[in-house]
Amino acid sequence: MNWIQAARAEKMNPSVIREILKITEKPGMISFAGGLPSPKTFPIDAFAAACATVLATDGEGALQYAASEGYAPLREWVAASLPWDVDPAQVLITTGSQQALDLIAKVLIDKDSKVLVETPTYLGALQAFTPMEPQFVSVTSDAQGIDIADLQAKAKDARFLYVLPNFQNPTG
Repeated sequence: MNWIQAARAEKMNPSVIREILKITEKPGMISFAGGLPSPKTFPIDAFAAACATVLATDGEGALQYAASEGYAPLREWVAASLPWDVDPAQVLITTGSQQALDLIAKVLIDKDSKVLVETPTYLGALQAFTPMEPQFVSVTSDAQGIDIADLQAKAKDARFLYVLPNFQNPTG
């Protein structure tokens, strides 16, 4: 059967990250690829306690469909936990960084928008932004961070700069 896809779907490439992660699943593989944190660092007990608390206090609400912005009590908690004044209406809960990057692309990028990205940059961001057909412009960076002179030289008419200010992926 021939499926008719949107033109933008024809421009999409397989996920490089997904292909890397397939390799990490091989038995005995010790991988430093894919940006995977050590499972030993996962706060499993803290998550179990948080889940137990939410299910005990508002299980029906937590498990029910909610507004697309996310579970209201969680948005309120996130807003209250931030070190600056944030209204819960300004908080959007996503399933992870890829969903957030996809939403950013849909809202901020038009075809041929100039999008600055530090070099190197996170492949997942490029994958999320590419279907919107931006013009990527690389801004150099080094161990100290982004090259400010290069940024200033390239910033005119840019829609935004995508930068990883801490734990730079892929360099660490």
